Amino acid sequence: MTSTTRSAFPAPPGSPSPPQPPLLASGRPSHTALLCGVARARHQLIEGGEVFADPLALDILGPAHAAQVREALEGDGPQSRARDAGSLSQAMRGALAVRSRIAEDTLRDAAAHGATQYVLLGAGLDTFALRNAWPAGLGRVFEVDHPATQEWKRALAASAGLHMPAGGAYVPVDFERQDFMEQLVAHGLDARQRTVFAWLGVTMYLAPSAVEATLARIGAGAAPGSVLVFDYVRRPGPLQWSRKLALALMARRFGRMGEPWRCFLTDTELQALLARHGFEPAEFITPEVIRSTLLAHRPSTWRQRMLSGLLGGMVRVRVAARAPGSAR
Repeated sequence: MTSTTRSAFPAPPGSPSPPQPPLLASGRPSHTALLCGVARARHQLIEGGEVFADPLALDILGPAHAAQVREALEGDGPQSRARDAGSLSQAMRGALAVRSRIAEDTLRDAAAHGATQYVLLGAGLDTFALRNAWPAGLGRVFEVDHPATQEWKRALAASAGLHMPAGGAYVPVDFERQDFMEQLVAHGLDARQRTVFAWLGVTMYLAPSAVEATLARIGAGAAPGSVLVFDYVRRPGPLQWSRKLALALMARRFGRMGEPWRCFLTDTELQALLARHGFEPAEFITPEVIRSTLLAHRPSTWRQRMLSGLLGGMVRVRVAARAPGSAR
């Protein structure tokens, strides 16, 4: 997934994220995968999964982590139910629930129109493949992740009595050394069949060149009509000082975990990048649309507005038809 091509999208001046080894290239499980898994579980416990229902979100954490989540919620610490309203945790939880909901809504719609395969790039503790109710017509689900993170997830799943069903496949990929599309095909992906790719919570942790290389690989290797759904972090404008400060704080927070934010894009840059690599014009699901639809029932806190201003919303885009005789 790495590329030696100079990216057209460098980090903004003064970016708080210095060069770091890429996420998913380390030999340890992803800490943010656990944080996202905990957030999905807390969404079920606190909001009843009102944005995104995931009946296995708590189980996939494994018995020990699940017990810690419940204890923290009923205690009096910063993660308690009593101190949740208006917190950054609440805002982050809403953003994570939204992206999972949009990805699975996209999958259901695509499956109804002929998509037969689902690929989760950087699957983390996502539970879709482990659930029983796959959409009609969907025959294969592939979870792609770094071997260390995937081995950790499989151990957690086993400890909770969860097992990959027929049609599901774990695809361990060392992104520094392996081509993820080649590994998908080796594990049973049919590149001639329309596929939905979900790439959630990953782009911001990668070098811009790696983001571009991934888009290029999907655009060239997936069947025309395949759908990619993903999220990204918006690059602040030159005079957007409050957004720059918020971005610096968030980037520093994740940088201390060893997983810094590294890629920042504008909508215009992203649209040009997608067009260059074989995609149709993209659909941007903006933060404003998300707040007025999926989050309309929630009070709009300043933390929620700050966070949605940084996150660029969601993008849905189809792989374009190729000219006759063009190389895959």
